[in-house]
Amino acid sequence: MEPTPLYLKQRGFTVVELIVVIAIIVILTAVVLNGQKDFNRSLTITDSAYTIALSLREAQTFGLSSRAVGAVNNAGYGARFSTATPGSYLLFADLQQGQAQPAWCPATHAGLADDKPGNCLYDNASETVQTFTFGRGFYISKLCGHRFSQPGTLLCSTDASPLTSIDTVFLRPNTDSIITGNLTGTGNVQLIDANIVLSAPNGEGSRVVCVSYAGQISVASTTCP
Repeated sequence: MEPTPLYLKQRGFTVVELIVVIAIIVILTAVVLNGQKDFNRSLTITDSAYTIALSLREAQTFGLSSRAVGAVNNAGYGARFSTATPGSYLLFADLQQGQAQPAWCPATHAGLADDKPGNCLYDNASETVQTFTFGRGFYISKLCGHRFSQPGTLLCSTDASPLTSIDTVFLRPNTDSIITGNLTGTGNVQLIDANIVLSAPNGEGSRVVCVSYAGQISVASTTCP
């Protein structure tokens, strides 16, 4: 009996084996792509949160340096966050006294070298220095802050009487921040801190930008320290 030639002993993959291999490749590819998508989203939202923090730090630097705005000196600088425009925020120069002067805003000294023009609030578009718009569907989903007169009371934009905006202003000569929230039914209230929650669309992640009364600015994954 003659031996079977070697080429007749070799065989290829069966259809079932090919289907199993293809299925494994598809699953591994899906896992890798999904992981990459989550990583990219996390990286992008973190980068956007740090952009907010950098804008606040820029406002702090401008406010402390007495940066001139046209012919105006000693203007405070700040950032406005509002639930009315969740897809953006703005950097502003505190130039006007169009609204009532909050009691916690340092008094003006007309005629003196340290006189300041503003009222620690964002009044209108004429004070806007730059508007920042989020991309990829990111938005400010929540604004919170502890009330200065009641440190244990947290006010948020999701409350029954919501906090609708937060102005964070920096003035010479201190690094402290002047944080003012606008509370529905009450008006302007002084806050100890500001927590700005930046979220990705469809609840796919968030970051919190934290500003303290002492002027500290940081980014947290879930809650402010």
